[in-house]
Amino acid sequence: MSEYRFTDGNLLVLYAVHRGKSQDGGLPDYVQERVKVGLETYNMIMKSRPDRHKTMVMIVGEPGPSEKVKEMLVKGGVKPEIIAIDSESRSIGQTIDYIHSMISKKPNPPFIYFIASVWLHDTYNATAISKLKGIKTQFYGALDHRPVHEVEQEKTYDAPKKGGEYYKRKLTNKAVDVVLNIIFPD
Repeated sequence: MSEYRFTDGNLLVLYAVHRGKSQDGGLPDYVQERVKVGLETYNMIMKSRPDRHKTMVMIVGEPGPSEKVKEMLVKGGVKPEIIAIDSESRSIGQTIDYIHSMISKKPNPPFIYFIASVWLHDTYNATAISKLKGIKTQFYGALDHRPVHEVEQEKTYDAPKKGGEYYKRKLTNKAVDVVLNIIFPD
């Protein structure tokens, strides 16, 4: 039996929390990259998933920038009535908690597509593995062209809280690597 429940619908989460500002007062380039990946993912869902009519888009971020992200999504072809804004969450952990509280009671939760900067993948994995157990998720990382020191500084705001499931998976992966190295030496 599968460890995942049957999915019903799609939830596209666009993580637009950011601390930097752009020169022209709009969205920073790295947030615009996330929006581009979000539109590509949305279009992929609309073309390929049988449950495409049950798709929701959730933008996570402060109200002002989230409205700008919403405008970009609507210009890209996303229907405005399926877009929701979460302005309460300030980190990936809080976002995952909110998503979990929203969908945990459903017998068939939606497939979750989480879109953020590439460097947030470890943080997402550490949090989602333990809190969204049994729910299918996919992380899509958008390019982030900022200098390393800016990324490292922002990473400290989203430091992962690693649960037991995270360490179990790491240990399993390490064991598989050791066995494969024994079977197939270089």
